[in-house]
Amino acid sequence: MKITGLLLSLAISPLAFSGEIITNDGISVLAVNGVKVESSFMSDNTLEVKDGKQQIAVRFSKKFDIDDNRFTESRPFLLNVDVNGETTISTDKLYSAEQAGQKIQAGLNWYVTNDNGKYQVENPTELHGKGLLPYSDIEALIADTNRDNNIDVSSGTVKKVTTNSLIDEYRAATVEQKKQFKIWLINNETR
Repeated sequence: MKITGLLLSLAISPLAFSGEIITNDGISVLAVNGVKVESSFMSDNTLEVKDGKQQIAVRFSKKFDIDDNRFTESRPFLLNVDVNGETTISTDKLYSAEQAGQKIQAGLNWYVTNDNGKYQVENPTELHGKGLLPYSDIEALIADTNRDNNIDVSSGTVKKVTTNSLIDEYRAATVEQKKQFKIWLINNETR
């Protein structure tokens, strides 16, 4: 019986429940759930994440002409993606710098393909940084955007924070948790 349990636990490892984000040519993942992704030139455009709703910050950046050192680049976008196994993020096929520039100006379409099928991401959020290096602190920019839009990604999944969801969480809390919340509320409202 113990051997069967051990074999079963090895077969159902945490890796069996993890997803993988794969990006197409020219797309890079900058952050997942508000945490900056460390990238390297040796990267193969794959990133392991948990299955479920994830907030992915992506950017399109591509050098179309080998002789030209310029990159055609978009602003970063926040995409709410339902990761399910091998999940590919892509955009429209772009064949030249001119075409890419026009498409970036008009608005890129973002697509997700995974075990759930292929769908277009609705309402991607374009990030607008300020200053000389507007996207150097991508984590702070994402945090500000999420705060402005009442989005919580702290639990490892993306959810919109509304008054009803806060009331539901309060109702689901234990008596001790409600007591601690009331004490916290009184202490913080008097400041």
